[in-house]
Amino acid sequence: MNLEEHTFIRCIREDRRDIIVSEVEILDLFAGEMIFPEQSAPDALFLILKGSVVFTKEKPDGSLQNVSEAMEGAFFGEVGVFTGEARALGARAHRDAIIARVPETTVKKIIEDAEPVRKILESVISHLKSTTSHYMENVMHREKLLLVGTMVSSILHDFKNPFAIISLGSALLKQRHADDPKSARLCDDIETQIRRMVDMAKDLTSFSRGEETIELSYISIGQLFDYFRELNGPFFNDSSVEIRMEANKTSIHGDASKLLRVLQNLVANSIDAIHQSEGTGQIEILATEDAETLVLAITDNGPGIPAEIQDEFFKPFVTYGKNEGTGLGTAIVKSIIEAHNGSIDFTTGEQGTTFTIKLPKGG
Repeated sequence: MNLEEHTFIRCIREDRRDIIVSEVEILDLFAGEMIFPEQSAPDALFLILKGSVVFTKEKPDGSLQNVSEAMEGAFFGEVGVFTGEARALGARAHRDAIIARVPETTVKKIIEDAEPVRKILESVISHLKSTTSHYMENVMHREKLLLVGTMVSSILHDFKNPFAIISLGSALLKQRHADDPKSARLCDDIETQIRRMVDMAKDLTSFSRGEETIELSYISIGQLFDYFRELNGPFFNDSSVEIRMEANKTSIHGDASKLLRVLQNLVANSIDAIHQSEGTGQIEILATEDAETLVLAITDNGPGIPAEIQDEFFKPFVTYGKNEGTGLGTAIVKSIIEAHNGSIDFTTGEQGTTFTIKLPKGG
């Protein structure tokens, strides 16, 4: 969109339009580039000619919460120009963008015309509605998460005694059949799965409270894959799905139990997707590395992630076509990866899906 085509410029009187346009600065921005920070002085109004802009609020921990987004053809920054108050939100280019910066002095010339004032008021109302909508959505998500966390904590408390009895029983059986390797192995598996269930419940509780923590130690990815195979026998005994894992002698400093949870969730999702289609499924987990980064690529030949949920795939309570599950699995996966200072993304289509996880090797 050219500057002259923007609806805000077009509503200025023709005899004044050229003067106003000559005072506008055009900004080419990369995705993520800051337009103005929160609490900055309101010195201009901005028109979006290409791309989109996301508005952010700083949280107590210093991270940024996305509040709303404006697309091509919109404008923003008008409230502060009129009130003189510091910016309540920060603004960044969400995608590569072209922004027109209209200086405050020019804005004051423009508002002498009635039509631009009306457009500004419409924009103010639109931003207020959008901000309120996003705020309420975030509040609802937070309340749901807190409820889930409270329920899981209560269930975990109630399960302590049954878990203790099962654990004691397996220990006694192992002691009684110490000369039987098969029995001893089964008892060890019982203990492992009990710890695993407790850890999963704790992970869910921590996520609901926004308290994701990790304990770093050296991890051989080959050993991690072996342990994943050991814990998930049903995955590898499924005749309709072939799972291949290639560690390529890679390693990382990370939290092994949390990374196992990541693999568990993503592979389980891939198997569920494959079961919805005909034929034999294939899942490949490939690890590669350079000096600083470990890359895990998890690829399946399932039907792909439905378009309806792709944009919100990692958000809490997002699910599709499942009668079971909370819709929290992939949200927890993302929080684990981010707690490792890593990133996760995916590509998907009718021929399958690939999740790409990048983790700093640390150490």
